[in-house]
Amino acid sequence: MANTTGKKYGGRIKGTPNKDTKQLRLRIENLLKDNWNDILIDLESLKPKDRIDAYLRLLEYSLPKLNRTEILPYENPLTKEEIERELSRLGNKILLEID
Repeated sequence: MANTTGKKYGGRIKGTPNKDTKQLRLRIENLLKDNWNDILIDLESLKPKDRIDAYLRLLEYSLPKLNRTEILPYENPLTKEEIERELSRLGNKILLEID
């Protein structure tokens, strides 16, 4: 019978890493650690442009990627009269607080 409650029962707790993923990352880490000198020699043998491309690709694994954000225009902009009225109100409020 399907779970229609929306609640999660059994399985991994949210945020718990997958065992296979954890094991794969460990293997990759060991591969890099064991072959680090060869990797450096290989990078040095590349042409400067290719070396920079390799650095940029490697950086993706060490620096978090930033999400793109989109700034949308305000859908209901104030009219010129509404802006002037609000500025006047705020100006009067500031003058009252100064006194």
